[in-house]
Amino acid sequence: MNTEIELDQKNSFTSPLITKKENNQKNIQIVNRSSSIYQINQDLLRSQINENIEKSFSEFQSIEELKRLLPQINYKKALNMLMKATQEGDVQEIQVILDDLKNRKEKLRLNDQLDQKKQTLLHVACFKNLPTIVEQLLENVKKNSTQNEFEEWINKVNQDQFASVHFAAYVGSIEILEMLSKAGADMNIKNSQGQNALSVAAQGDQVQAMVWLYLQGQSIVEQDSQGGTPLHWATYFDSLFALQFLLSWLSKLPNYSYYINLKDGEGMTPLHLAAVTGNSRIAKKLIQKGANKNIRDVKNQTPAQAALENQQNGVYEILMKNNCLLEFFNIKQSVKPPSISWTQIIAFFIIYFYCMIGTILFIYPFYTEGNLIWLQIISICSFILGIILYFLTMFIRPGYIRKNTDQYQLFKLLNDYEPWEVCSECLIKKPERSRHCEFCKQCIVVYDHHCPWVNNCIGAKNYFIYFFFITIIWINLLHIIIVNSIFIGQEYTKTNFTYPWFNNMILYQSQTLFINKIIVQSIILFLSVLFIIAVSHLLYGQIITLFTNRTTFEKYKQTENFTQNTAKSKSQKQLSQQSIKNEDQKIQYSFKNCVLMCCENANNPVFQ
Repeated sequence: MNTEIELDQKNSFTSPLITKKENNQKNIQIVNRSSSIYQINQDLLRSQINENIEKSFSEFQSIEELKRLLPQINYKKALNMLMKATQEGDVQEIQVILDDLKNRKEKLRLNDQLDQKKQTLLHVACFKNLPTIVEQLLENVKKNSTQNEFEEWINKVNQDQFASVHFAAYVGSIEILEMLSKAGADMNIKNSQGQNALSVAAQGDQVQAMVWLYLQGQSIVEQDSQGGTPLHWATYFDSLFALQFLLSWLSKLPNYSYYINLKDGEGMTPLHLAAVTGNSRIAKKLIQKGANKNIRDVKNQTPAQAALENQQNGVYEILMKNNCLLEFFNIKQSVKPPSISWTQIIAFFIIYFYCMIGTILFIYPFYTEGNLIWLQIISICSFILGIILYFLTMFIRPGYIRKNTDQYQLFKLLNDYEPWEVCSECLIKKPERSRHCEFCKQCIVVYDHHCPWVNNCIGAKNYFIYFFFITIIWINLLHIIIVNSIFIGQEYTKTNFTYPWFNNMILYQSQTLFINKIIVQSIILFLSVLFIIAVSHLLYGQIITLFTNRTTFEKYKQTENFTQNTAKSKSQKQLSQQSIKNEDQKIQYSFKNCVLMCCENANNPVFQ
């Protein structure tokens, strides 16, 4: 333990937040437009506490030796040792030095001890997340100071205007925040950029600290001196969990759309910041929550143009791509605010009814022999069954998990579970394999996906009906394609005993009837082929799902995690575990999995 205060200027303290941001930065030649506002704060956080990467060689070989020799060290040097030990986070050493100082004849004045950044011992202990030391510092300074001196010390800011409250929020220590609040610290104090503690907590992705401060009444929409809100900071610093909780709180405000699209000092919305930092996951989340892609900043750039300027191609593609046809046929996932797609629902009915009714009118008259009537009966029955299954899939609940409305319950949950295990919307601990659906506004038991064709989620309790539904639809479409292909160029016989009403049309309007037949069948074939491609894609995916007991959402997330080449941040890695079965487990195909998917998952208490 070196007895002098030595701050290593070469090896500055690097927090997980700083490392995360640096890992995600592109080549230094790329101009990061947001540096004029956000990089300043990053540099300030980086420079608060400097420490050696490796602890310096100590002149004391053990704690016992320190205890023995410490009384021989002068008072000022012992205080310096205390600061150094606090910077290194050595709780045992701090305790020994504090105990020695308390027994000396000199009055213990810990509030006068400052480092080179004009930070008190309380600043450093909060930043190093040492609650036991914070408690002792508060107790000793209060005992040896006047009330005014204590209040001044507990709210003292360093040279960059960061108070102890900011550091406690940044590291996410609820225990320290509660101690500071109880001791009388100003919880609403601002730093040099006008940020409150909640905004600093958002930068560190400290969800529990954010919830605690939010319940204490701190604003989630207050702008700092540069126009940034906690949502802006969470976006820039890739604080995905913080962003999710902020969006959840903001969505309850009447002017939600205003705040999610609020501009900072450079005219940049949170979506602009996601674009310039290249965070695809956050960009998707913001768009799905209603962020406007057409707002322009002070450079008259949209988020897409800002992404292109910063060479963030992944976000640029998300902002610019238009997979209308693939989204319409439910092949590609939609990146837009959730809403009922009446176009898809109506189009499904029109296409399905048109193809089936057209086949009945123009193809079934060819089945004039009595032994072929059964084909028509089976076809019509399967068509009716498909419609019944459609409405059953639409109205049978997928398995909703009951919501909670108590915000204080959210804080309690975060005491016991990680942020990715808690639903910020439903205020519950999410059961295994569940997921919150933005369309249904609820968490779903063993969530598979939300189907726009039926405007309902597919979960454990309606999965079997859905699988049966798309299977019947696929069979019907295949039948329609086959029979229309066989009879498209054939003419009707002169007499039709099965359909007598057809005889007059054949006799007097045979040419017109034949032309109409060709047109209708051509359209039927075109629509059926187009439609069966989409249904085949769905059916194939669901067959894999059925035999592996792995939902569509789980497959999608595993594929996304496998194909992502760039290094993920901590929050992204954690989120990839959400509602996803262990990827390391070998995927096995079995009929037992079919039973699990169709029946047992719906009744498994683990998933409820």
